[in-house]
Amino acid sequence: MILLALMGCDTPAAAPPDFRLRLVEAGRVSRPTAIATPPGADLPWATSQPGQVYSLDGKLRLDISARVKSGGETGLLGLAFHPRWPADPRAFVNYTYRDAAGLHTRIASFRLAASGEVLDPDSEVTIITYDQPWSNHNSGPVAFGADGKLYVTVGDGGSGGDPLGTGQSRTDLLGSILRLDVDTVPYAVPPDNPFVGERGVRPEIWAYGVRNPWGMSFDGDTLWFADVGQDQWEEVNVGVRGANYGWKVREGRHCYDGALCEGGFTEPVAEYHHRVGNCITGGLVYRGPSIPAIDGQYVYADFGSGRFFATTREGVVTELGSSGLNPSTFGRDAAGRMYVADYGPGVVYRVE
Repeated sequence: MILLALMGCDTPAAAPPDFRLRLVEAGRVSRPTAIATPPGADLPWATSQPGQVYSLDGKLRLDISARVKSGGETGLLGLAFHPRWPADPRAFVNYTYRDAAGLHTRIASFRLAASGEVLDPDSEVTIITYDQPWSNHNSGPVAFGADGKLYVTVGDGGSGGDPLGTGQSRTDLLGSILRLDVDTVPYAVPPDNPFVGERGVRPEIWAYGVRNPWGMSFDGDTLWFADVGQDQWEEVNVGVRGANYGWKVREGRHCYDGALCEGGFTEPVAEYHHRVGNCITGGLVYRGPSIPAIDGQYVYADFGSGRFFATTREGVVTELGSSGLNPSTFGRDAAGRMYVADYGPGVVYRVE
């Protein structure tokens, strides 16, 4: 199914008809994959999987579709603005491309053009690239932490069941969350990354053991991300420096491939079975007065079933009902209001 191919999902689960949030249409972007707001700007910008970036008023801000390999789970998949924007007028993207050597991911920056309205497509600077063995599990979200470093989600490289064992390997970048200092061009490895100096280990890795993180955001110093499951379990995680989240030894809190699957793994904060949903989309910690029942909780959704959830840091989960959407990404504006995108129709909603 084309929609479910975005994140590597199975058949949608049945969903209840209730929904406890109010959604207000805020804009339209074809096949939206990421939402980010330039610091100080009023409107969020959203990526379109084929390779464009639009602000929610419909203005085209960047078009690199000629460079992007798009389809299924490939495409333009992530967007983040430098925290000192516009003094540092760089936006960072994650996209897949193909050349004679095969399929790859590129993390790149683009600078704001002299007009101050669009990103200059000729200003591209490659930050880092890595090979993709298959065209699924490319992951995609990128985000800046409060420490000013760029965090990058990297899927396990695809196929199914992690046949190359990249989730538990630290000799490659796949199946990991990276942490990069992009104030040094193209990048530097922060000296306090957890595996700096370890022989045979990629020092860019901040955490590992993930399958296909889809949705990553910060709440203050705390990193939250969702990891799309394989056969049975979807999970929500809090980022921990140096953590091993278990894939493919474990799926969520459960053994997947290995008799010895206890100990040494960082547990998810929350998980749900494929009877409930089949393809998690990570969201944001909601902070605001309009929905006091979930203030301070992490809101996320299931791409296949359209169900929305909220969880506390302690793992107390509240189901918010089914939206009827295919939620592909979340974001927030400068005022802190939450947005969610419906992938198929390409509608971006403000959550009120």
